Parts: sequence; C-alpha cells; structure tokens
Amino acid sequence: MKYLLVVGFSCDVYRKKPRARIFVDDKLINEFDIPHQKNNLRIAIGKFFLNRHTLKPFSKDNEFFNLKIKNFPSLQFYEIEIEQKKEQLKLRIDIENNDSNSTNGFITKSTLLNFQLLYFFPYNIKILSHLNTIRMKNIIGKNYAWYRRPNNNLFDIIHNSQWHGKNKQSFISSSTKVLSLRDIGGSGYMQCELIKKYGILIPRSIKSNRYDLDLPLLNYFFNKYKQYEN
Repeated sequence: MKYLLVVGFSCDVYRKKPRARIFVDDKLINEFDIPHQKNNLRIAIGKFFLNRHTLKPFSKDNEFFNLKIKNFPSLQFYEIEIEQKKEQLKLRIDIENNDSNSTNGFITKSTLLNFQLLYFFPYNIKILSHLNTIRMKNIIGKNYAWYRRPNNNLFDIIHNSQWHGKNKQSFISSSTKVLSLRDIGGSGYMQCELIKKYGILIPRSIKSNRYDLDLPLLNYFFNKYKQYEN
C-alpha cells in the first residue's frame, strides 16, 4: 500500500543549518539541511485567539483551517510503498544540530528546531473517506471534545511521537504535551511507532474505537502533492 508522508519544520538558525535524515524502519528516505524559517503558524494562531473573545464561536473546519494552511511552513512530500503484510513500522527523523555558543556548559545562543507538521496516511482517498464515514457514525457530536484531542488524530503523528536528545533530554507527546509546541536544541532523533489497525498503519497509542481525522486537510495535502509532483 502507498502512504504519503508530509513533513514541515520551522527553524531559528543561529550559525549553521541542522541536518535531517528521515528513516522508515532502517531505510533512509531523504537527507537534507533545514533552512531558517519563522514559525508563522504559532504566531498566527496566537494572534487569532488573542483578538477573539473566549465565548465567541468560530468554525474550526473553515476559518481556522484557512488560517493554518496560509501559515504552514514549506512542506516536503514523500510517497512510500509499504508491504500490505507489514504489521508495524518505525518512522524516525535524525537531527544533527550542534550549533551553539556552548562555553563551560553554558549556552546563550543556539539553533532551535520545531517539528511543526508531520502527517503519515494512506495515499488512497477512498480509504480516508471510508474511515471518515465510520467516524461520523460513531461520534456523538461533531465538536465532541474527546474526539478533538490532538493525540486521537489517526494521521497527525507528531502528537504521538517522542524526542530523544543526545543531551539526555527526552520528550513524549501526550494529550496535554505536544512535541510540535517545543523548540528543540541539540542533536537527537524523533520517533513514532506505528501498528496496523483498520488495515492501515497508525500510531500505537490511538484508541481502537475512537479516532479523529481531518479530511479537508488530507484533501489539501493530496492536491498539494499533485502540484509537488508536477
């Protein structure tokens, strides 16, 4: 089965660009330097809620969706063929980032990286539409909070990933702590473990009977990737 991996970073480069290596299991998919890129998405979301009354409603599927896609970082797309019999998979991104002014253990400046966007999903719109139909039958209400928890999203795998730093700093995403909100300095690796459920590979921690997915966003990635191919 074909899957689509979508990756986007923001990065505050001090002197030297960090190097990323993307692996699916032990297979190297790509190696590249991450350029300086401002975290426009975080800034835009902050302004959005700062200028809005707490009780004022908004459409998460329209207004907020448009704000996000306008402020996404540069995206990289990888079409990956996975054997149908594959029952589990490890997605890993190694980061080489030793750019700082460390002196006697003290650091005042360093290159900081943000894993802003990381999606992994079947490259098959029929499968995604079918999963969304099942979800809408089971969900109590479209805005039911349980289904909206970030780490219940089938394909937004940054919310079910771990960071392991060579400086012994580790970070595990959860419903209240999200890796995409962390600015990370130093070298290490990000990893997400996936297992087969619903006939597809999804993060191990996703509940088997309750999940969320953002079909408009997945459609956006499909269309963007077709442009990327051309």
